[in-house]
Amino acid sequence: MGNSRPADDPDYRNSHLQRGTTYDANLAGEPFDAFMNEMERFHLQRIVPALFPAGVPRYLDFACGTARITATVGPHAQEAVGVDISPSMLEEARKKCPQAQFLQADLTQGTGDLGQFDLATSFRFFGNAQQALRRQVLQVLARLVRPGGYLIVNNHRNPQSLAALFHRATGGTLDMDLTHSRFRSLLAECGFQLVDSKPIGVWLYRSSLTGTVGTVDERILAREKFWCRSFLTPIAPDTILIAQRAA
Repeated sequence: MGNSRPADDPDYRNSHLQRGTTYDANLAGEPFDAFMNEMERFHLQRIVPALFPAGVPRYLDFACGTARITATVGPHAQEAVGVDISPSMLEEARKKCPQAQFLQADLTQGTGDLGQFDLATSFRFFGNAQQALRRQVLQVLARLVRPGGYLIVNNHRNPQSLAALFHRATGGTLDMDLTHSRFRSLLAECGFQLVDSKPIGVWLYRSSLTGTVGTVDERILAREKFWCRSFLTPIAPDTILIAQRAA
């Protein structure tokens, strides 16, 4: 389905250390990954200005990788900071977003003097990470996002999506465990209230469809707009979640 965990190492921290030079090409080469990338960018370009009409004062992209999300959200921010553990990823990120500040750090080991942020994002992280690391990172982000600030994340590995359910019903196996209800509960446990969600690809009910979805054109975009209903989030293969830090 183009969304398998990218490494066998049980600690997701170590999965992308040397993948900076190939990461973007790999995403572009997988039809469903490329589709998710385009739709996430489409939604973020609308979500962020709606939350911050005057711009984001301070923005943090956690596990920023090659700055895929930083490049979309950063132009809306007065100050943009990307953090990742992988030096090869950050090397590519600095080329893509020279105006942003990028730091190599494992924030679960300490946040230093980063201060607090009005907005934080983290994409393609939580669906891949093990549960203990998810909780640990959300606890860190709860300290870094100011009260009343926002956290925007995604879950591209929902085991209850229609495509995943159909895949298993026809004899397939998938290594996924982050359901929408589990993610929502984890966000609440760590001090974030879910305020909205943007499901992506609900209409892709068979895993074979996710392998042929292709580039987002007007026809696909119209279909996405029709199916982008928050109540369908539990069965979407990818969802953007907008959460607010408790005051």
